[in-house]
Amino acid sequence: MSEPIKTTQVSELEARAVAEASRETAWEAPSFVRELFLGQLDLSLIHPYPEPDASELERARPFLEKLERFLEDVVDGEEVERTGKIPETWVQQLREMGAFGIKIPREYGGLGLSQYSYGRAMGMVSTKCGSMVALLSAHQSIGVPTPLKMFGTEEQKKRLLPRLAKGAISAFALTEVDVGSDPARMSTTATPTSDGTAYILNGEKLWCTNGTVPR
Repeated sequence: MSEPIKTTQVSELEARAVAEASRETAWEAPSFVRELFLGQLDLSLIHPYPEPDASELERARPFLEKLERFLEDVVDGEEVERTGKIPETWVQQLREMGAFGIKIPREYGGLGLSQYSYGRAMGMVSTKCGSMVALLSAHQSIGVPTPLKMFGTEEQKKRLLPRLAKGAISAFALTEVDVGSDPARMSTTATPTSDGTAYILNGEKLWCTNGTVPR
């Protein structure tokens, strides 16, 4: 179901105005890199670096050990490069070990691990297969779980997060033909149908990360 595409032209000044308006007016967590960019070397922001929570590390250990064995015994990054696809059997094993719900809270069926443990997991995967990192990270960082966890209603979380934690893979579509990856200038729209059962999509995307993964 479609309608004629309506193009929206946004000037560079308008796009900048939207970006500036979205900035924090007060920094709750100052950025070391931002301060460095401004010519201010504030070592107090990075030293001494906080130690990871010991109890969380212990809780993450079984998952990380299982992931490490899977990467060593099963994953062949060269095979993915040759065939252009990640075998479904590998994806299913990732589902079974909880790799699609690393940061999803336990009350919604995820592992409920920290950003630190998530980073460790992605670092391990990256040593074997870059495509698998894209699959997992796009799903739970720029994909549905994180925005839903941060901004979704309780009803939405209870309905969707358990599915996502089990490996219902989410995708991400940002880049458009005329605007690149500038969210302020996106023109694609999703309009609910009159009966509220679907959406009418108008627009064009260049890429959709995880869009080719069978659902």
